Formats: sequence, C-alpha cells, structure tokens
Amino acid sequence: MRARPQPDPPKTFRRRGSTFGVGLLAAVLATLLWAVPGASAAETIYWSNYPQNTLASANLDGSGGGRFNTGGKPSEGSEGLAIDSATGRLYWSSFSSGPGNTGGIFFAGLGGGDAGQLSTGGATVNEPSGIAIDPVTRTLYWTNYDGGTGDKGTVSWARLDGSAAGDLNTSGATVDDPGPIALDIAGGRVFWANYSTDTISFARLDNSGGGGNLDISGATPPSTISGLSVNPATGQLYWIDNDGEHISRANLTGGGGGDFDYSTAPFLDPYGMAFDPATGKIYWANYDNGNVPAEAFGFANLSGGGGGIKIASAPVEGPQLPVILKGPSGTGAPVITKAPKSAGLSCSQGSWAADYAGSFVYQAPHTYAYQWTLNGVPIVGATANAYTATAPGAYACTVTAANVSGSAAQTSAPVQVNAANFKLALKGGKASAKAGGKATFRVVATNTGDLAGASAKLCVKAPKKAGKEVKAPKCASLKKLAGGAKRTIKLRVRARKSAEGRYRLTFRVRGAKSTKAVKATLVVKAPKG
Repeated sequence: MRARPQPDPPKTFRRRGSTFGVGLLAAVLATLLWAVPGASAAETIYWSNYPQNTLASANLDGSGGGRFNTGGKPSEGSEGLAIDSATGRLYWSSFSSGPGNTGGIFFAGLGGGDAGQLSTGGATVNEPSGIAIDPVTRTLYWTNYDGGTGDKGTVSWARLDGSAAGDLNTSGATVDDPGPIALDIAGGRVFWANYSTDTISFARLDNSGGGGNLDISGATPPSTISGLSVNPATGQLYWIDNDGEHISRANLTGGGGGDFDYSTAPFLDPYGMAFDPATGKIYWANYDNGNVPAEAFGFANLSGGGGGIKIASAPVEGPQLPVILKGPSGTGAPVITKAPKSAGLSCSQGSWAADYAGSFVYQAPHTYAYQWTLNGVPIVGATANAYTATAPGAYACTVTAANVSGSAAQTSAPVQVNAANFKLALKGGKASAKAGGKATFRVVATNTGDLAGASAKLCVKAPKKAGKEVKAPKCASLKKLAGGAKRTIKLRVRARKSAEGRYRLTFRVRGAKSTKAVKATLVVKAPKG
C-alpha cells in the first residue's frame, strides 16, 4: 500500500500576483451573466478533519455546526466527500478502513442516522480517494489510488441503489495514482487528477471509453493537484495546486488555460475545492492551518478579491475537501391542474435549482410540503399535493421545498372553482293525463359549475289558478350531480278528477344557482262517458 500524498510542510502565506487575462475576463463576464441571484443565508459547508478521522460542518459564515454524526461508520483517511440531495445523505470515502485496510465508501443522513456502506459489487475498492455523484443516473464515481494495472489505480462506479457496479472504461486516458475527481454531467465525462504525473485525464461516464488527457496549455504546470471543479456556465475545469500554490483553469474541451488571482485569501496547502457558479466563488480548505479556526477555509471571487472563513465552534484540524449545501432556490412556481367542471385540484412541485454536482455545491430539495389556500386563507388540513374543493372561490397552493440547510417557498397562480350552476331542459314541451291520472315530465338537469349542489333540488310548481286540480310531486334531489354531469329526472304530476284543460307548469332549481326556469304544458282530458 502506498502512502497517501501529503501536503508539504507549512508554507508562509503570500499574496499572489494577478494573472487575469482577456480570456479569463470573458469567462468571468459569461459567468456573471449566466448566474442566478445570490445565495441566501441558508448555506452549510461540510469538510473532513484528516488527522482526526472525523467529519464536521458549519454555516458558510463559520458560525454554528459541529462534528458530523457518521452513524458509527468509519471515516479514516477520508479523501472524498459528496452529497446526494435526493436522499439527504453525505457520502465519503475512507482511504484505509476495513479488511486489508483497502478502504470503503460510506454514507450517513445529513440530519443524522440513516448510515451505511455503499454496495460496490465487483468494482475495485482499493484506497478510494475522490468521489462524485451523478444525480441524473444516480451513480457514484470514485478513484482508487491503488489496484488496477501495475497498481496504478482505477476509476470505478456504483449505482446508489446497489443495483450495479464496476470499473470504468478509461482506455486512452492516463490512470496513475488518481486522486481528485469531478463530473462534467452535461458533457457526459468524468475528470480526475493523477498524483504521479501531475496530469488531468478524462473518460466517458457511459463506460464507452473515449479517454484522454486534458490539454491545459496556458496554465501554470501543476505539481500536486488537490481539487477539481467544473464550471458548467463557461465550460471550464478548475483545479487547485497545493504545492505550486496555484488556482488554474482550462476549457473542458482542452486549451484556454490560465491562472486565477486569489488576492490576499489564505492559501495554506489547500486540499479540496468547491465552486459555486451562482455566486462565482471558489472555496478551498487550508490543510496546513492545523487546528486554528481562523482562516480554516479560503475563497476567491471570479470577479476579483477573496478572503477567509473563521470557524467559530465546529472542530477544525487539518481541514480538507469542502462541499457546500445551500437551501433550495425556486426557479418556477407550482402549477395547479384542474379538469374542466371539476372540484379536483392537483399541485405540481414547481421547479427548483439543481445541484452543481460537478463543482461540489448542492441545493436540490430533499422534501416538499404543500399548503392549499382559499381566497388567500390557509385551509386547515389541506397539506397534500391534491385537494378536492368544497366551496367556490380562488384556490392556490404553496410548495415549500427543504433540505438540511434551509427551505424556500413558491406559490401558484390562483385557480377559480365555481359553485354549482344548473341548466334545465325539457324532453318535449307538454305531457298529457286523464283526469284523476298522472303525467310524466322528463327534465334534463346539467351542472355547468365545478362543485356538486350540496342542497340543490329540482321542483315543479303549478299556477295558482289551478287551485287543487293539479298536485305537484316532492322536489327531486340534485345534490349528487357533480360538476359537468347531467341527469334525466322523471317528475310525475297528478291531475285531480275535477281537473280538465291545459295547465302551465314551471320547473326550477332551489338551493343552488340556475340559468333559468323552464315551462311545460300539462293537458288534462276528462274521462270518457
């Protein structure tokens, strides 16, 4: 087993001179134009304390946090961290745990509990180093510092659900003690840094090979690459060199290399790298800061300048591998779906900013909560994504997305639900009966509203001049007639023995809205003889 590449002895902090050029300025402008509004205060940074074999977290401003609960799973020599937002888990590699000290990949819930070990099947696990998660295919990739051809290591993968695993086809690429790793999800490639050759290589995520070595011409030649990140907005790969004291860049397609100016930010054997495309900030952990809380982490802005982060109370000792979890950010309000003439409503989740999985900044929601309102007032107990309206008015739904770092809410446009409204039509305009008999009228009632008529009735009324010669039946119930439904109702009108002639009857709805009443003629004939 080879020894893990260790950072050099402590260096004196120094200011780096500016190396911005025209190409970098264009990249910065492109990033700023693409970026979404600045991050909210709900941001958490996680890291590994390498000498302690522990993990820790704090708010991004350094406050709060503490030691991360690994659920009893080993974290010896953690060389990689990544977050799976869908399950709310933090994953890490353990460089030297387990039988033979070949290591493993473990996880625990960001909120505590839910700890376990990733099922890696037949994939190589031999001193695993960098890890990264593809949230689309639900696959975790990692580099193995040992094993493989000539014990030069491998790049391996496993589905997060344990359904498949293997070693990645890296044909055409250099694999020589691979360490840091980053995913270009849009381009379908994985990048890794080789400790022994100080090169950056790549292969296709779909296991079809297509490997090669990245052309980084224009950037300062690296000596020890300790972190990689992808900027999806500009199509660039960033890396941090803890020995050569550089932060550099190159195009994902090769070329266009250069260095960044990290100004007066603390740069003490940085180990690990995260980049937030939304704010244009690069973060790193200062391994050689030891257990000093001040400037345990540094950051640099693409637009210039930088600074340090002081950890107030969380444990710090040889920090490395920063990953950042931000609270969810809404990008599109939820939408209510309502079928015509229906009281059934359903609410979508809305759209939310996705993880920057290639740059180790995460923000996708872990849970969603719903609240329905009627005319702006919350409906008690209406907290599912579907709701059946019981009263007319304007309905809206608010979706609150949350992860361990924070929450955000978006509200739909209101949708109008209309009260029951009945339209009546007669099948035939008249009916006949013999004196002392009955006449049957067929009335078609259609509910043109959205709601059922809770107390709606169909009634018939004879004119006053008919006196007691015509007896109307009891009203027929319409309360089960849902929105958009129609039904033919038979009403039988009795003619007294003394009745004879023509009578004008009125059919109307009571207990609900109706377009208008309808009229029909009852013809009563005297019995023969």
